[in-house]
Amino acid sequence: MARVRSSRRRRRHSHKLLALAIIVVALAALGGGTTLAYAAVKSGVEQLQAQLTLELQAGQAELEAGKANLTQANKDHDAYWATRAIDHFAAAKEKFLAAGSRADNSQLLRNLERLPSAGELAHSRHAAIDGIAAMGAAVADAGQELAALDSELIRPSASGAAGRTLLTVLDQTHTGLITIRADFERAQKAAGQVDIRVVPTGQQATFLKARDTISAAIAGLDEFERLVPVLVEALGGNGPRTYLVEQVNPIELRAGGGFIGSYSLVRADHGTLKVVGSGDSYGLASARPSLGQPGFIPIPGPLREVIPTVSWSFIDSNVFPDFSSNARAAMDFVHPSGASLDGVISIDYYSVAKMLEFTGPLVIPGHGLLVDAGNFVPLVTRLDYTSDPAHKAILSALAGPLMERVSALPPDRWPALIAAFNGLAAERHLQAYFTNSSVENEIERVGWSGSLNLNGFQDYMYEVESNYGSKANYYLGRSYVVALTRSGGVLHHKVTVEYVNNTPYGSYPRTYYHADVRLYVSDTASSMATNLTPVKYANPAPPSGTLLLDGWLLVQCCGNRGQAVFEYDTPWPTTEKGSHQIYWQKQPGTLNDAISVTWSGITVTGDLAQDRVITLMRQGVTLAAGQPAQATLPTLNLGAN
Repeated sequence: MARVRSSRRRRRHSHKLLALAIIVVALAALGGGTTLAYAAVKSGVEQLQAQLTLELQAGQAELEAGKANLTQANKDHDAYWATRAIDHFAAAKEKFLAAGSRADNSQLLRNLERLPSAGELAHSRHAAIDGIAAMGAAVADAGQELAALDSELIRPSASGAAGRTLLTVLDQTHTGLITIRADFERAQKAAGQVDIRVVPTGQQATFLKARDTISAAIAGLDEFERLVPVLVEALGGNGPRTYLVEQVNPIELRAGGGFIGSYSLVRADHGTLKVVGSGDSYGLASARPSLGQPGFIPIPGPLREVIPTVSWSFIDSNVFPDFSSNARAAMDFVHPSGASLDGVISIDYYSVAKMLEFTGPLVIPGHGLLVDAGNFVPLVTRLDYTSDPAHKAILSALAGPLMERVSALPPDRWPALIAAFNGLAAERHLQAYFTNSSVENEIERVGWSGSLNLNGFQDYMYEVESNYGSKANYYLGRSYVVALTRSGGVLHHKVTVEYVNNTPYGSYPRTYYHADVRLYVSDTASSMATNLTPVKYANPAPPSGTLLLDGWLLVQCCGNRGQAVFEYDTPWPTTEKGSHQIYWQKQPGTLNDAISVTWSGITVTGDLAQDRVITLMRQGVTLAAGQPAQATLPTLNLGAN
């Protein structure tokens, strides 16, 4: 009996030692020796746990302080906070290394790792401590490098912020980020040593978030590596480049976003941007031959019904649904005028307003008008709608000062500027095309190209309107109603576009809305029909992978209503996945038209502020954002918002 009781006591002691191993968190370690009394083991374990916990928590607190300082440095454009961040990151590294060293040098922990009953569990916790400590130290190294780089980029050069071109910044950033990437890769490798199962439940979310942040940082650096050579080429780092900037007017909507009312020629030379010419677009459309004269080019599409004797020219070049076709057409018209172009960029009034958010208010030379992000769009729209000839002169006069201000932004503002351009591209207010194939491929990948159905969706739709002859889009209300029904292997689409033309009577010579309305759908569509008046001259052939429904729409002024109705079928997938998706692309130059989608008796509503994805499920339907534009420059704040 005595031997049995002794054996039971040993088992209980062994179980208690194992229980102690289980309760020690990933930020602590266990120790114990078979020759030590239980009280001594328990005391040693608790003491080691407390010391490790304090050191790791202190390291984490220093990391958070450093991240906060980096955020403050970028917010205030003050290198002082970047210097403070370096101190915090250095302290964080010290704390993390101390925790790892304490665990590695613990005789208590080594003894426990030798125990058959708890050795494996103790070893896994020891590995977790080392992994977390090494991960924290590597992130602290990355933080110090980021803070040092941030300090240099924030601090103005001897010639002032304008003297520091973006190419110089990219070169400095690229060199520094090589080291930072190595730090994050060390952190990622260290995180891989941590067995999430031995991390306490209450700490798992924190650890996983940190691990995901490291992965996101590396992915962001990969994105930057792809973008740098493109920016170098686009900004003239490989020699001077000239770009045509189309300033399109969305209140006279066209397929490419609006009537091309004015333009600028921008020269990029080793990071310096300069407007070398600008003016009324009719200046690039001069000498338009009439019908029967040499050089006459019939206008492709229904616009020929409106102006049959006028030759096609630059001002009407954006008749295609995809921007690359529009850009190439524009370049064909502009090249004979003597300009050798390396690309075309289309921006509307909303893009200009967004740039004014970064530059601040500007006085337009020669006009004495102060414009800012809030008043620019109403001002130029009012001038245009009242046929004031000054509206094009204002756009031309603004181009140079605006470009100079944008190119002179401090380096730490460029990541936010690129993010703003992403938003404009996603909302189809900005489109770009480059003759350099590597640049164009990257522009397409990041979603700035204005191409159709980039994601290759099997079910796709894209409604496009071209308003010929009026300014009615300023007053026009538009909404979409989509009804989807399935019958066996066929999905029937009924897309209704509803219009209200609120243009006041007599406010403009042509107050009606006379538009060529097109709907591009997947080339698998069948049974296509529309209620629109057929066009006499066909629109350009639809891009590969799409089919076209089109026709004329006329909506009179003063609150009159109209509808464009499209119906067609697409195959329901033969492989039942439980859901089906439709990609809905937004037209350039439009804003946030209301939309509703009905499926299986359920209706969801939203807007078309950007591309949307409709997902049909057995029991419902959802409406989500489409793929966003994704060009990125790394922010120098270690992931802090």
